[in-house]
Amino acid sequence: MSAKARKSGKSEPAPGRRRLLKGLALVIAALLAIPAFAAFYMRHVPFTIPESADGSGKATGTGLEGGGLKVRYLGVTGYEITDGRTVIITDPMLTRPTILDLQRGPLVPDTALSKRVVPRADFILINHAHYDHSIDMPEIARRTGAIVVGSQSACNLAISRGHPPERVKVVKGGDRLTLGTFTVHVGETRHSAIGPIKEPMKGTIPADAGPLWWFQYVQDDTLCFRLEAGGTSLWFHPASTFREGELGGRTAQNLIIGINGEPMTMEVGRMALEQCRPRLVIPTHFDNFFQPRSKGLALFPGLGLEEAHRALTQGEPRPAFRLLDYDEVIHLAPDRPSMDRDAAVRSRRPMWWFHFIQTTRVHLTMPWVVSFSILMLRAGPID
Repeated sequence: MSAKARKSGKSEPAPGRRRLLKGLALVIAALLAIPAFAAFYMRHVPFTIPESADGSGKATGTGLEGGGLKVRYLGVTGYEITDGRTVIITDPMLTRPTILDLQRGPLVPDTALSKRVVPRADFILINHAHYDHSIDMPEIARRTGAIVVGSQSACNLAISRGHPPERVKVVKGGDRLTLGTFTVHVGETRHSAIGPIKEPMKGTIPADAGPLWWFQYVQDDTLCFRLEAGGTSLWFHPASTFREGELGGRTAQNLIIGINGEPMTMEVGRMALEQCRPRLVIPTHFDNFFQPRSKGLALFPGLGLEEAHRALTQGEPRPAFRLLDYDEVIHLAPDRPSMDRDAAVRSRRPMWWFHFIQTTRVHLTMPWVVSFSILMLRAGPID
């Protein structure tokens, strides 16, 4: 016992106990510091869309009189897509839990907000069942009567919140659907790795699930969708991963593609552009979804926007690159025949003069062939 302790009449903690108390203090400090740092890192920093990513007016307008699709950005990977008759919603995340909200308990969707932003939905397409793609889907589906289209986990989430089982459609890659006036092809992709975790929060939400924490919104399959209506084709591919042959040979003149998660490298961009052959690229999953929509657009911290812009505008013909603000609406015009396809058709089409000579040759030659055959038959066999 030290002189100070003897003087005060109090005993000092044993050395082992002191080390334990210091260790606990460090752990508590770290536990408090991590969310504080995360909250600071994910704070709202207003973002203005640069001129290089505004599409240069190549896809503006809202009228559907001449066909095409109207697309409205809801945030994260959420869109309202319509041809004027059928309304499709993708990955609705209007409720934005903060970093602190994620630590407080199960997530609670903001039903008033989703009702105001999404008054109508005929179908809801879900890329995967993580909360940043599906948190508001059950409420919208119940309220509008929309059919939910997605993996088993996404459909179970809807059922667990009271949506009728007959109003969900479990799909796999390779499926072809008719959704109202839309033709939809389903593809399979891969969720981005998070650090060393290749398949983060993997699993299937049970159909009788109760309140869910953010990490309980587990995903089984990650899907992408090719939509076509109004003479316009669109790939909805909100993942930043891409593999050879992922689109199954189906092109589209518009591509919505994720740029968050794994880096959008030049190689990944090349594969996406070669497989899709788009005229317009709409990057998605670029905004800070830990901040409410009401604060305005904010870029996700650490996002490589310039790298994604370079990767997704390489090659010729160079596609337009268009970032959208919240609730911004653009009109995707009907598809134009691709130059490559036109050239191929022309190369297979005989020139008019060649066709004329071929036809004339047949007409001029045929009487001589017939006459010669008659003479030979009359002459009889040659001895």
